[in-house]
Amino acid sequence: MPRRAELIGIAAILMATISLSVDIMLPALATIAADLGAVDNQRQWVVTALFIGLTIGQLIFGPLSDSTGRRPAIFVGIALFTLGSVLCATATSFSGLIAGRILQGIGAAGPRIVTVAIIRDRFAGPAMAQVMSIIMGIFILVPMLAPALGQGLLVVISWRALFALLPALCIAGGVWLFLRQPETLAAPRPFSARALITAAREVLTSPKPMAYTLAGAGCYGSMMGYVNSSQQLFQDLYGAGHLFAALFGLCAAFIAAATLINARLVLRFGMEGICIAAMTALLLWCAGFWALAAITGAAVPLWGFMLFNCVTLFLMGLTFGNFNAIALANLGHIAGLASAILASLTTALNLMIAAVIGLSFNMTAYPIAIGYTVCAVVSLTLMLWARRKD
Repeated sequence: MPRRAELIGIAAILMATISLSVDIMLPALATIAADLGAVDNQRQWVVTALFIGLTIGQLIFGPLSDSTGRRPAIFVGIALFTLGSVLCATATSFSGLIAGRILQGIGAAGPRIVTVAIIRDRFAGPAMAQVMSIIMGIFILVPMLAPALGQGLLVVISWRALFALLPALCIAGGVWLFLRQPETLAAPRPFSARALITAAREVLTSPKPMAYTLAGAGCYGSMMGYVNSSQQLFQDLYGAGHLFAALFGLCAAFIAAATLINARLVLRFGMEGICIAAMTALLLWCAGFWALAAITGAAVPLWGFMLFNCVTLFLMGLTFGNFNAIALANLGHIAGLASAILASLTTALNLMIAAVIGLSFNMTAYPIAIGYTVCAVVSLTLMLWARRKD
């Protein structure tokens, strides 16, 4: 087995496939929409379609990894992701591009969900939360750099060539996994519909896993609503097109910092305590934002939105490494399937929340702020309910 630091490196590369697939394309959305005939907010489907595929793929690769092993499932996912990238790069219509993005998402689910199962095979509880926090900190570096990379590459290559570049990182992670990480599944279980239903019932009827999964979905979904709207927000509303990559990266840096700080705090203060404290602070922060907006009655300036967004994303980032670990803490015996079910549920809810926020974009920052506020209320309520159920 590779040591913890090397496993973190392997996992971060494989999981970064999704983030890179989203964020490197953001500066190209307007050009893609113009070239393929998409209008208004339809360009956001380039992001949304990937997560539709991810939702489907996670339900496939979780059971697959429990029956065939973790490594084969990841390699199949990499192959499908590569095929989807080729379809996107050669698309002649917007619907064809969306189909390729869905296939990309299905393939990306293999590295994404099975990597979490590998980590759960080797770690549990606060130790898993610490490892996941470090991985998420590295993972978030991709949103910091990807838009700038995409914006720079668009100067010399077309948006189609961006899709051709996407599989490179995923394949590199797969090769590293193949060479260094042995199989971690101790006892593969043949696929059984009855076993699948039994395991799904166990996952879906466990109060704490479900509460923290839904709380995480609220955080991720509201954040993805911001990501979906970010190109229009920064370039159309605030007219900061030349600064888009820098502004987006600065916001992402606050998430990265929070996840790394959480890795140091989690062993001392506990996963649940940090999550509840972070959501309480977020609710108060959102309340202050709305109070100021009501008093001034003015549109939110760019500096005001950046301040509000960076602090919000920092508070959310404190929770990202913990939600998964809490949800999977008592489900190690069905880690692959449990990861798949919980991740698919999270992603499906992400899609709905992000779509509502993104498609509500009205040339103001208020739909994003509303999403953050509702997230704080719902997530905090769910976590307090789960604590009473213990």
